[in-house]
Amino acid sequence: MEHILRALPPKPKSAVTRYGITSIIVGLCFLAVIGLNALSGTPSWYLMLPAVFVTSVLFDRGSGIYAAILSTVLLYLQTRWPEVQDSSPRLIIGVVAFLVVALSFAIVSEALRTAWDKTQAAERAKELLLQELGHRTKNNLAMAISVLSLQSRSKTNPETKGALEKAIARIHAIAAAHEYFDPSRQNGLVEMRAYLEALCGYLGESLRDVRPIAIRVQSDEVYLKTERAIPIGLIVNELVTNALKHAFPEGREGIIGVTLTNVPPSLNLIVHDNGVGCPASKEERIGSRLTRLLAQQLEAKISWEDAAPGCRVSCVIPDVGHS
Repeated sequence: MEHILRALPPKPKSAVTRYGITSIIVGLCFLAVIGLNALSGTPSWYLMLPAVFVTSVLFDRGSGIYAAILSTVLLYLQTRWPEVQDSSPRLIIGVVAFLVVALSFAIVSEALRTAWDKTQAAERAKELLLQELGHRTKNNLAMAISVLSLQSRSKTNPETKGALEKAIARIHAIAAAHEYFDPSRQNGLVEMRAYLEALCGYLGESLRDVRPIAIRVQSDEVYLKTERAIPIGLIVNELVTNALKHAFPEGREGIIGVTLTNVPPSLNLIVHDNGVGCPASKEERIGSRLTRLLAQQLEAKISWEDAAPGCRVSCVIPDVGHS
């Protein structure tokens, strides 16, 4: 029913058009009644009810009431035909009962269309509010990135500068998800392939410098809610940033791969490189701690392993609710 109502055309403004089309629809249904009576010999007044329903939904209550009355008049006239000539009280009661049912159809059907129109208006208002909220969020995040960038350029301490750069990258990972969030498309889900490509492109431009390091993103067609997309983006941000900073020392060349595959009922995220390998030290720094916390938030299993050459990080995310 929802799909039928969604496909309905706008209501005609002209009363002549509405009642003219209503008369045609009632006439067609009456012809169907006559044809079925001729074939089977059984009364088929119920075939008039679709005309009442359709006209009430397509136009308004007035058109539905007009269709109900016109249908009743035609059915009554049918009982007065020479070959019928039935004026029994039972038939008259039947005609009156049909009129009552048809008028009820008209009122209920028009109320259904009105309720749907109100629902559609509320949905459009909600989408506008979400879009406005998304724009404001992106603007606020962009302002935060600008402020942190100014502070980063003014600092000379390498550790402070590096911490600010990582903070900028994390905020950008959140902002990029909102860039691909559109409530009017894909049911408000984030397209992960475009999101990860944009995120990794930003990281490469920011942290690669002049080193010949390629970042390659492969992703199935996956759409996620923002509460799932952002943690995955932050995990990718931490892992790719770590690889860019530590996997290729002394200007060596290399490749960083980011792969997201849909293996129902889970998603498999893999970030790997062909650099110097996973760090020998087991000390957990802020980035790896954040990665584990994000994996816990997603109820995911994450593991690091040597790829010979390079390092490979696998993250299995169950029950992500993707479409």
